[in-house]
Amino acid sequence: MKIDEAREVRTTCPYCGVGCGVLAKVAANGEVTVRGDPHHPANFGRLCSKGSALAETIDLDG
Repeated sequence: MKIDEAREVRTTCPYCGVGCGVLAKVAANGEVTVRGDPHHPANFGRLCSKGSALAETIDLDG
C-alpha cells in the first residue's frame, strides 16, 4: 500500500459495553471517517449518536 492511499481499519466503539463494530477510514490527507461495520454481530452496521461522532473526537485539541 502506498502512503498516499486511503486505508480502512476494523475496530470497536469504546463508549459502552456493547462493543459495536466500527470501520474507521483514514484518507491520504489524514481525514478520518467512521461507519458501522455491516458484518459485526453486535450492531450490523448501525451506530448510535456517540459512535457516529467518533471521528470528531480524534484530535489533540482540548
